[in-house]
Amino acid sequence: MSKKNKKNSKINQKIRTYFDDAPFDVGIERVSSETLSELFSALGIYDVSHNKKLLIKTIRMIWSDAHSGMKEDILNFFENNAQIYKADSKEIPNYDRDQKIELLLQELDTTKEEDAALYEAFESIRSKKITIAKLESKLAHIRFEKKREELQKELEGIFDIDDSLEFNASLHYKLYDQEFHKILTLNTKPYEYAYLQESDLNDIVQKIGDDKLSITKVKQESIDKFIASLKNPHSYLSQKEILDALRSTPPKTALSYPLIPKKTIACIVSEKIDMSQIDIHEQELLLVVEEKLTLPYSELQLAYNLELHIELNGLLEDIWNSNRFNFDSLKEESKKEYENEFLTALNSLVNECSKYATLLHLSDEVLHNKVYEFLLDLMPHSLNITPKISKKVIRRFIHSISELLIKKQRQELLARTIRDFKNLFPLAREMRRKLVLHIGPTNSGKTYQAMKKLESADTGYYLAPLRLLALEGYEGLKSKDIESSLITGEEQIIDDNATHISSTIEMLNFEVDVDVCVIDEVQMIDDRDRGWAWANAIIGAPAKEIIMTGSTNSKEAIIALAEYLGEELEIIEFERKNSLSLLETPTDVKDVEEGTAVIAFSRKDVLRLKQNFSKSFKVSVVYGNLSPEVRREEARRFRSGETKILIATDAIAMGMNLPIKTILFSKAEKFDGISQRNLLPSEVHQISGRAGRFGLKEEGFVGALNSDTLKIVKKNFYKEAKTITIPFKVMANLEHIRLVGNILEERSLEAILAFFVKNMEFNGPFYASSLDDMLEASKIVDHYDLDIATKYHLACAPLTLKSPYIIESYERYIHSLEKEEPVRYIAPSIVGDHARTADELLRAEDMVKEISLYLWLSYRFGEYFIDEAKARQYRGVLNKYIEETLHIAQLAQMCKMCSAPLPLNSKYAICQSCFKKNYTHGRGKRKTR
Repeated sequence: MSKKNKKNSKINQKIRTYFDDAPFDVGIERVSSETLSELFSALGIYDVSHNKKLLIKTIRMIWSDAHSGMKEDILNFFENNAQIYKADSKEIPNYDRDQKIELLLQELDTTKEEDAALYEAFESIRSKKITIAKLESKLAHIRFEKKREELQKELEGIFDIDDSLEFNASLHYKLYDQEFHKILTLNTKPYEYAYLQESDLNDIVQKIGDDKLSITKVKQESIDKFIASLKNPHSYLSQKEILDALRSTPPKTALSYPLIPKKTIACIVSEKIDMSQIDIHEQELLLVVEEKLTLPYSELQLAYNLELHIELNGLLEDIWNSNRFNFDSLKEESKKEYENEFLTALNSLVNECSKYATLLHLSDEVLHNKVYEFLLDLMPHSLNITPKISKKVIRRFIHSISELLIKKQRQELLARTIRDFKNLFPLAREMRRKLVLHIGPTNSGKTYQAMKKLESADTGYYLAPLRLLALEGYEGLKSKDIESSLITGEEQIIDDNATHISSTIEMLNFEVDVDVCVIDEVQMIDDRDRGWAWANAIIGAPAKEIIMTGSTNSKEAIIALAEYLGEELEIIEFERKNSLSLLETPTDVKDVEEGTAVIAFSRKDVLRLKQNFSKSFKVSVVYGNLSPEVRREEARRFRSGETKILIATDAIAMGMNLPIKTILFSKAEKFDGISQRNLLPSEVHQISGRAGRFGLKEEGFVGALNSDTLKIVKKNFYKEAKTITIPFKVMANLEHIRLVGNILEERSLEAILAFFVKNMEFNGPFYASSLDDMLEASKIVDHYDLDIATKYHLACAPLTLKSPYIIESYERYIHSLEKEEPVRYIAPSIVGDHARTADELLRAEDMVKEISLYLWLSYRFGEYFIDEAKARQYRGVLNKYIEETLHIAQLAQMCKMCSAPLPLNSKYAICQSCFKKNYTHGRGKRKTR
């Protein structure tokens, strides 16, 4: 605080001692006029009137000037004249309220009525705060109010707050041959306060009276002019409606035009706009229109009430003046503004919700629709997102995603747990494994040498790509007097004393450790659908020595895998044992020799070629849809010379040792499950390698039945196969599935598999297999109340998803498992000892697949699948039925209408009977019924 301020503060405190501790402005009123005059003389001020009121006002102004040095002079005056001021104080002692008012009234010229009014006005005021100035001010106000009352009585009106006079005037209406008077409330111009206070009463009455007459005259003229301007007939109003409106107009209104009844306005407005509600207020018309808004990222529509606020005076002007009007632009403008406000508020709300769902990575569509779940219930027929509604929505949104957030956190924990895939195979990681890679072309002896090493080991595992090869491996081990077991998906021959196991690769038991494990056809690690089984086996097979056999293009991939595992890798390269030559010209069908295998890439093409070549040769047939037993029998017939040529798909490309001299491609393209494409070099090499097998034929030849096919084969025959590259596909086994299910608290197998496929990131060169077929199967099994292990085994079952026959059986088996009931094998009926048509053959093939499915499940749920022996017996019957069918030179076509066999080489797709029955004679037009 400055020194000057401190000094002024001290002066303010000291002066209070002379005013009974009252501040200067209050205390100075107690000083008598004589003392005040002496104070001004002491201060050297002589030109002030000795009116006490003026003296007090002046001295207050002087005191309030903090920069004036007179404050100290005023204080000195009271200090030096304390005795004089005390005499003044005795003039006005500390009276109570009524006593003080009575004392002050002695200085005023008042009537008894005014005294009573002053006493009433100050009855709640503290005595110290009552001053002569306040009484004088109040007295002036009382006297003015009395004068106003007298004026209002004389003028027959009431003064408004702005000091204009409000009065009633009788106005004349004449229209449509009718006359009537109506009282309206009018106002004069405002009159100044001073004029009303100081002017003579009679003068004011005369002046305002003249103003009333003038204003009434102007109003009457405006009414006459308005009536004259009305059209006849009127565009909106009938004569009756006009008269009723003029008669019913309220006396006092802020509107410039006569008010029309609500019902009449509603009728007029409803012709211009569809509305659900109308309300008339003092200055505006409120219309409620029903509208719909399509919500962002959704097809949902939110119905809401749009309020249109229309200036009532403007609308009345348009109606009375018969102006044309519409509300389209107003509606569109209001609609746009209202919806934009909503969308802005919605965007803020969604953004706020998204902050709580960051971990879930919800799409805009999912996020918005989740908000709508809670928002729409809180906003019936409205777009107004209030702060209260926002808080409710956010609270409910957070509650709704809480479980998802917990699940997401579990997923992240799970991802960290199994990110290093190799550690999911603890037994293999505990062993000091050695990896050996045998690579080379077909017929190079790489698998032969691997099997020799397996046979010499104390314990061993042979992992085959096919059930047929697993069976051959098992029989090879048994032929060397090695006690062995066979484990495939649908067949298990268990020897309790077995030291070796021959198995399909998917059936590898990661809990059985051995000395040597042979993994055959390791290039299959690149297969789109099954590659995961080879990757899992290489990573997790619990063997001291892992011997992998495969084509040369797998070398770099296996090296990368060994580096990831940190395990020793030995690579042994093999050369083909005999020559394989490419025929430079196409081979005509009539020039095909015995010992030839003709390759096609569909069951339909194989059966067509069989029919063609059966005219000249006994033919064996091999394709993927045949059971392993039938394929093996067909191979035996060719190997023994019972048949002279072989018609096959690329099913022979893997591990089938046959006395094939020449491979002839009928086509050089195949459908790979996604698209029709030309053969890859690796496929040409693998299939071609079946020709000229060492020990069976000294030399092999490769060719084609036509020049276009030969061109593609030739191009790929000399071309190196594409190098297999990382990453590899991997898949969860049952233990992994259980781990995922437990952490996520999830019972849906489809959800677990989808999580594994989409969310797993690995430190090594892997990515999760797509598992399309298994996911499709999981959709079926999830409909049943089964534990996760049962669901997993069922989803791994060998299914042909495109076969309604297989799927129907599959669902029947699952239903029985759910009910814990025995699952019977129901043998289907077949007619004759062979199929007559290709469709009957396909049905028989599906029947064998059903048996394979039944047997596969019987090894996992033996207590329920109790007809294993019956299924095996009937598989033999069906295999014989299929084999007899394949011995037939030609299969008949079937009528597309009645399924009856058609004559051989029929040009038509329907039989003669159906043609006669469904088509009119002579015109070849189908009958109408």
